[in-house]
Amino acid sequence: MAETNLNKMGDLGAIKSIDFVNKFGISINDLLQMLGATRKEPLTADMKINLYKWSVDMNKDATVGEGETIPLSKVTRELDRTVTVEWLKKRRAVSAEAIARHGVDIAITQSDAKLMREIQNGVKKDFVDFLGTTETKIDTPDLQNALSKSWGKLQTIPEFEGQQLVSFVNPMDVVDFLSGKPVQADASNSYGMTLLQNFIGVDRVISLASIPQGKVYSTAVDNIVLAYLDMQRSALNGYFVDYTDETGLLTVVSERQTSNLTLESTFLGALKLFTEIPNGVIEATITPSNE
Repeated sequence: MAETNLNKMGDLGAIKSIDFVNKFGISINDLLQMLGATRKEPLTADMKINLYKWSVDMNKDATVGEGETIPLSKVTRELDRTVTVEWLKKRRAVSAEAIARHGVDIAITQSDAKLMREIQNGVKKDFVDFLGTTETKIDTPDLQNALSKSWGKLQTIPEFEGQQLVSFVNPMDVVDFLSGKPVQADASNSYGMTLLQNFIGVDRVISLASIPQGKVYSTAVDNIVLAYLDMQRSALNGYFVDYTDETGLLTVVSERQTSNLTLESTFLGALKLFTEIPNGVIEATITPSNE
């Protein structure tokens, strides 16, 4: 007779899946901390994000005479565009033979780590693609010029006055600029990104391979939002939610298939990093001079 609380093969699959979900939630929080972003917005049932734009028709008259009616200034908030958040669905199965031959570490742990990295890459690429939709563009001769001009231009946007700013650059542009220069920066790594602080006079620069070489994207930290469906509170809970971490960003459904001796895990979530004001992102293109 088996001992009480003995972990069997099916339990092992569930435990590893839980570990995967916990690590994913931690990595998302680390990403937001690196960005300096704190805005997380739960999605509604329609899975859509409405992005708005503001317009101001201001009373430009310098003076209004005594007893005269003061002209009205009008502020309008209009729907700019709607973004639909796609479901994140990934499924992985491992056979009993694979576990027996390669061991748990390779067959489950390392394989789950590879899958999580690909999911993270997808989140980052989607965010970079969103940054590229901005219509606010400038041309600059080098990285330092790109950063200084972008940050200067962002500070002219009323919504960003006094806010912390962040720039995203390609690692090769950082390497090319720093080559042979005695420039120092404080660096930290998370989620496949490198945060450079105090880099050439700019407080927060993030080196990210998903950024096209020769492009620099800058915006206000508070303009970055993570929209997500809270799996713990969704109608799916109780049906397709075996386990989710405290963030509620990703859930796992695990099952042992005795008919073919496999452990199967399906990961489900819906999240999107985006900028609330799309044109509040500055795209700088680095075009070195021929001199």
